[in-house]
Amino acid sequence: MNSETILFILTTVMELASLLCAWLGVRRARTNRKQALAIIGVPLVVNVILYSIYRTTPFFYLGVVLLICLPFVWPRKSA
Repeated sequence: MNSETILFILTTVMELASLLCAWLGVRRARTNRKQALAIIGVPLVVNVILYSIYRTTPFFYLGVVLLICLPFVWPRKSA
């Protein structure tokens, strides 16, 4: 497999995983906030690593989407 095929597969997998984890993390925030942070944090770190390796915009924008989701699951002192 050449590098373009690998990049296409990684981009497709990370798009699906990021959107699914963002949805699951926000839905899971009501029950267990630490687990929701982990659900969102893992694909965020993977997107940052892949962006630093490949320098393509889809990984950057997926990371931005996950960063936007973080305030909705961040544990508050009152909760």
